[in-house]
Amino acid sequence: MLDWIRHPVALMLVTLAGFGFLRNMENQWLSMPFAVSCVILLAALLFAVSNRLAFSVYGGWALIGVLTIISAAKYKLKGFSLHFYDLVFFARDLDVVRFLASSYLHIVAILAALLVLVLIMCVIVYKSDQRSQLRWRNRFAAVPMSVLAMVVTFPSEAAVEQRYFYYLQGRHATAFFVSFLDLDYVIGGASELDRQLADAPRGKAFANSVQCGSGPRPDVFVVLEESHIDLNILPELAAGVPDFDEVYQQEGHLNPLNVEVFGGGSWISNLSLMTGLSATDFGWRSPYLTLEMEGRVKGALPEVFAKCGYRSVAVIPFEYNFVNEGPFLKSIGFESVYDIKAIEAPHYHMRDSFYFSAVDKIVEEHRREDERPLFVVVETMLPHSPYNEKLATEVKLEGEPFHGDPEVAEYLRRLMIARKDFNAFAQRRRDASSERGTVVMSYGDHQSFVTKSFVEDIEGAGALGRTDSLAYRTFYSISSTNQKVPGERQDTAIDIAFLGPKVLDAAGIPGSPMFQDLAVLERVCDGAFNGCARREEINRHLRRRIDGGLLDLETRSAGEADEEMLISRR
Repeated sequence: MLDWIRHPVALMLVTLAGFGFLRNMENQWLSMPFAVSCVILLAALLFAVSNRLAFSVYGGWALIGVLTIISAAKYKLKGFSLHFYDLVFFARDLDVVRFLASSYLHIVAILAALLVLVLIMCVIVYKSDQRSQLRWRNRFAAVPMSVLAMVVTFPSEAAVEQRYFYYLQGRHATAFFVSFLDLDYVIGGASELDRQLADAPRGKAFANSVQCGSGPRPDVFVVLEESHIDLNILPELAAGVPDFDEVYQQEGHLNPLNVEVFGGGSWISNLSLMTGLSATDFGWRSPYLTLEMEGRVKGALPEVFAKCGYRSVAVIPFEYNFVNEGPFLKSIGFESVYDIKAIEAPHYHMRDSFYFSAVDKIVEEHRREDERPLFVVVETMLPHSPYNEKLATEVKLEGEPFHGDPEVAEYLRRLMIARKDFNAFAQRRRDASSERGTVVMSYGDHQSFVTKSFVEDIEGAGALGRTDSLAYRTFYSISSTNQKVPGERQDTAIDIAFLGPKVLDAAGIPGSPMFQDLAVLERVCDGAFNGCARREEINRHLRRRIDGGLLDLETRSAGEADEEMLISRR
């Protein structure tokens, strides 16, 4: 009854449809031969195992179709294509799985339904297909030929030095397959950063010492404002929110900041600020650095504050082990980490006022039993995607909806609510300030995926593949009661790795030799870290950290890294 499934015309039509699908999803003609080679390899492997030709053709297209759709979904939300290490990362982090299922149920449900349909289709084709008469050796001969085709057609833009940027360019069909070349590092190979620093000029090793200054020790509050940007960089969006400047400038000028993630990855921005490291330096490993760098960074911002008599506290909206952020924060000097359970949040997407109230409670409890000043980092959540549901419905803003697209309108609405909550929090902290004063700094951790089309209207397609584009532009602002802080808006954007010295400067703390050198490098490099025109100076700085025992970049295999992580947690 289903003989037509095996007919050559049906196989040809499926193949032509597959070509069209790949072209639309790959966004690049030059990598299409490699994408086709991937399909051929999948089909060849299936044929070698199943001995069924039609099933193998359908199965090859089905497998690459599912992987491509998953990659496109991830790229849309996070600005980074599917990587083979995602399977390792998510498989051992159930907190991430729970978050994805809770926050993106509509997307997860669609992908799950698609997977079920594909499996049913493959079963039907398998049962309807007939076994060929070829012996397994003859069938297997197509596999090495397919591998050779992949080698010949491998895209040159995915060379070792450039591969990280390949994952930023929307190559949905091929990124997953390209990523397997990164297995070299996972099993213990040297990374490009390792090779650079091996040849880096040597300087005097940094001492793990701190100068605290003689002034008062103000309480310092750093607020990671989820998915926030300065809308003025995207005039079309700014036009829809007429009182944006008034609300956002209330707590200090919006100084331009360059971050290194798009659409998601707050933990990466937080890591760069706290450590003074560029995630982009680590290439494809950047989304997984909280796992890889646990216990391998000394002299980070919370450790500097601790040496100056502070109690360092982090408040995060996820579980302690989510993307390993809690253990990582502990390893760089945070004395206390309050996660979603500790602050008793009913779910992930709480209004920002909830997190600020949790901080108020922590401060109040601290004051009753501890005289130390506080260094508090709090991550917020309200503007985080998805935007298919209206949150904080009790708030009505004048002029909404702020855009004709419902998702964009909800994003802009959440931005305004969140910033107003931040302004109220900053005012409360000033009102409760002691004689030693209070410093409040906020920054946007990354843009939301809904800004992508507006960025590309200005900079053209492929903006996410250029780390100097507006897609990676957010802001930071600093306000203070008793301390002198920069009063003028900076015209030149700085990379987030340079933000730590700004926090120390606002608190009146000279800091460590490492952070003092970072402040010098900001001027030398015109605010650019990874893209510094004098890259040898950045490498010299990192080499001095390594030589001083402040940074451990020794390459380890995945198994060795897991073993060390388990030992550190015992």
